[in-house]
Amino acid sequence: MSDVFDLSFELSGVITSAITILAVIVVAFMLARLATRSVHMMVKRRMELISDMPETDRSQRADTVGGTLAKFARLAIWAVAGMTILAEFGINVAPIVTGLGIGGLAIAFAAQNIIRDYLHGFLIVIEDWYRVGEVAQLAGNAGLVTSLNLRTTTLRDGDGALYVIPNGQITSAKNMTREFARINFNIEVGYGEDLDHAIEVINDECELFKADPAWSEQLLTTPRAVRVDNLGASGIELKVMGDTQPMSRVPAMGELKKRLKKRFDVEGIEIPWPHTKVYFGDGVPKPTEAA
Repeated sequence: MSDVFDLSFELSGVITSAITILAVIVVAFMLARLATRSVHMMVKRRMELISDMPETDRSQRADTVGGTLAKFARLAIWAVAGMTILAEFGINVAPIVTGLGIGGLAIAFAAQNIIRDYLHGFLIVIEDWYRVGEVAQLAGNAGLVTSLNLRTTTLRDGDGALYVIPNGQITSAKNMTREFARINFNIEVGYGEDLDHAIEVINDECELFKADPAWSEQLLTTPRAVRVDNLGASGIELKVMGDTQPMSRVPAMGELKKRLKKRFDVEGIEIPWPHTKVYFGDGVPKPTEAA
């Protein structure tokens, strides 16, 4: 009878421990989901208070910050749940916590670069250097930011190449699509052209470009020929500038260049190019012979 009693007692203890562990896992899972949703909602409400930020920027900012803080919350919840489960198995967690502290200190000295990546990544997210979906130049590489976490940032450039950059290597960031982008290029005309006429033609074509319904919403300002930028070796360079929506700069600039080339052909305005003379024979002919 005593053996049966001891066996039943042990079984009841195992069942109780199993139920406790299962309950801890279920509660941790529910708390992790609740924390994720709560963090995203809090960040989203906080972003809504920033009235001077466009809706798209607020959404990107909320996703980036909310995702990072939610990861911290889930990590803390599952760490507590793991300690609770170990304690349920009768394992003294105090030495584990102490060992983790000592081990963490040792790892900190051995993996300073990794820790620097995480700390720098946290500052990048909090200070809002760039967001997923923006175009930025980081550590000498430029492209679309496809992902951002505390350890690394990934960029996809115009050739489709994917760059994975540790955040510790990002000491500065060139954000090329924050709030607006800018058309900025030079168009060259020949020295024999009337500059006032060329500038008038450029500005007129820019007005037509801005009035085009297919492009009007992508252009924040009407592009203009703002100045004579350079007296080049073969022509005079005119600077053309105008503001666009953040992701519309490259297609808008390409379309405007195409329109200006066609308009210059109609107006008879020369776009010069370097010329090279090639002579066949024993030597360069004399000026009288060339004439």
